[in-house]
Amino acid sequence: MSEAIQILLVDDRPSNLLALEAALASPEYELVKAESGAEALRFLLKHDCALILMDVQMPGMDGYETARLVRQNERTRNIPIVFVTAFAEDEARVLAGYESGGVDYLRKPLQPEVLRSKVAAFVALHRARLEIQRQAELLRAHERREHAHTLAQLEVRALRRQQVAQRRYQTLVEGLSHAIAWTLDPLTLGCTFVSPSAGPLLGFPLERWTAEPASWLERLPPADRPRFAAAAAALSPGGAPATLEHRLFRADRSTAFFETTLRLLPGDEPSRVELHALSVDVTASVHARSEAAFLARASDELSRSLEVHELAQAGAAMAAGSLAEWACVEVEGFAAVVAHASPELQAPAERAAERLGRSERRGVAAPALLEGPLPLAPAGADAAELPEALRAASAFVLPLVARGQRLGTLSLFAAAGRFGAHDRGLAEEFARRLTQGIENALLHAKTAAAVRAREEFLSIASHELRTPLSALHLQVELLRKQSARPGAAVDPETQRRLGVVARQVDRLTALVNTLLDLARIRSERLSLELAPCDLAEVVRETAARFEAELGASRRALAVEVADGLVGRWDRTRLEQLVTNLVANAVKHGGSGAITVRAERSVAGAALTVADTGPGIPAAEQARLFAPFAQGHHPGRGGLGLGLYIARSIAEAHGGHIALESGAGRGTTFRVELPLTFAVAAPPELRPPAPRALAGPA
Repeated sequence: MSEAIQILLVDDRPSNLLALEAALASPEYELVKAESGAEALRFLLKHDCALILMDVQMPGMDGYETARLVRQNERTRNIPIVFVTAFAEDEARVLAGYESGGVDYLRKPLQPEVLRSKVAAFVALHRARLEIQRQAELLRAHERREHAHTLAQLEVRALRRQQVAQRRYQTLVEGLSHAIAWTLDPLTLGCTFVSPSAGPLLGFPLERWTAEPASWLERLPPADRPRFAAAAAALSPGGAPATLEHRLFRADRSTAFFETTLRLLPGDEPSRVELHALSVDVTASVHARSEAAFLARASDELSRSLEVHELAQAGAAMAAGSLAEWACVEVEGFAAVVAHASPELQAPAERAAERLGRSERRGVAAPALLEGPLPLAPAGADAAELPEALRAASAFVLPLVARGQRLGTLSLFAAAGRFGAHDRGLAEEFARRLTQGIENALLHAKTAAAVRAREEFLSIASHELRTPLSALHLQVELLRKQSARPGAAVDPETQRRLGVVARQVDRLTALVNTLLDLARIRSERLSLELAPCDLAEVVRETAARFEAELGASRRALAVEVADGLVGRWDRTRLEQLVTNLVANAVKHGGSGAITVRAERSVAGAALTVADTGPGIPAAEQARLFAPFAQGHHPGRGGLGLGLYIARSIAEAHGGHIALESGAGRGTTFRVELPLTFAVAAPPELRPPAPRALAGPA
């Protein structure tokens, strides 16, 4: 049997309540009576009911007001209210009843059948609502059970995945060979877990790390601790990781380099976090970078000088401290150079190296490791006289050999056990670079000596040749004058031959003078006699000497000069400069016209010599001003010194010469000269590449 449904009867008259109770008497209903609106509200505060039958006209709080209060309560607002009234149907009253929350009206006197029918309908609705609620609750309970079951399955799967991940992580951690997995306390950096790889990588027993949590921080060099602590403090739980490079001390007190990734993760307890770290051993990479930087610096330092002694000093200084504690570089024919990383041990190291140099060092034919104690003390002296830092030294001796010839020896000294296989490999690579530098310096010294000998020979030969040439020139001129006198019995053929001899003597004299100029330029003795000089006058006079030669080949020579181009120059050298440029245009300018122009410029004065010949290929322009450089038609004779001397004269006056040419576009030389130049600047021993003129080449 279903539970009785509560129906609230509200009326201020007990007789009316009795009538309602009699009409609705049924075991299915539990009739609750209230004689006022207040009493009804008190009941509804604690209980629920299916229907309220309420009289409208009650003293104090009438039915409408009571209905409005019932509707204001969230729990009771959906209980249907049926008003019972003795008033006739009045539209205003009916509207007021509906506005206050009523759903129906019953007029007195009540008809029991109508009353029971309406109550039964509302009770049926209530039961239907209760059934819906019950079904909804059952559905929700079912959904909760399904959800709980699903969550349980997910938790089981997550637990299984976690177990699998933990097994994989454990396998991974145990298999690490070049990295270490850590778990640290984020506040103290104390170690709570370490992977087995820490043993072979750092040399400490595994149990020591967790038994002595502070030992992890002690293995971190003091200089790295603030940076590591700052990186750990900046992490947030589950946030982005931090990566930094740091060092750790090994058990043998050597240093290992690690790249560590830090992450702050939840611990076993909800309120606890742990610092998880994965440290990858990058010692080899750091050493490789350091060695590459060292070798690059060595290449740079050892290529800065071509002096053997300076190279030996640079090599010893670089090796001391980087490759060994002290080093000695000895080049055959030069004094040995010793450098120690500690200045206070420099002098004892020099004496010790000299002692070893007289015995073992020079007898080493291949890289050799000499283990201490070494015979570094003076003969007949006690080894105790040596500083303690030098007594137990071992040496790594490397012969410096190039092209099968021994150039010297590099000796590296350090405490016993310093020179491992890797250190020896780096030392051998450094020795190769030092050998290359010394070989270049020795070749440069030999080349410089050969050049000096050649220049000295040219200078002496030029001076010695000028004396007989001058005498020969005077004799030839005397014979020509005598043969030209009236009545001289000299046939025309003899006069022609004398002319040929005179021209060849002049040519030979010019060649000797050119060689003498070359010797002066190379020895930086090209002197200038500066005086006021008119460039326009020099250009006109020099160009006039070529008119006959050019006229014979029907080539035009145009001279364009501006007046007032007076500066402090050496007139003789200026004539030589113009002569060399015009002669070059005559020789290599083809059959076209030649233009010689002198004008003012920003720098002072400008001399331009241009031809319309075949031009000079770009590949040949860079070497054109070098001594003995032949043009692209070498069969046309000459020593190849004209342009070199012209450039040297221009630079000696503080000016410069530039070239503009191209295949099929002729050639233009432009000389810029300052109008005033007080001191002659010596030309460079090694001629630079010609500068290009502005505009298209």
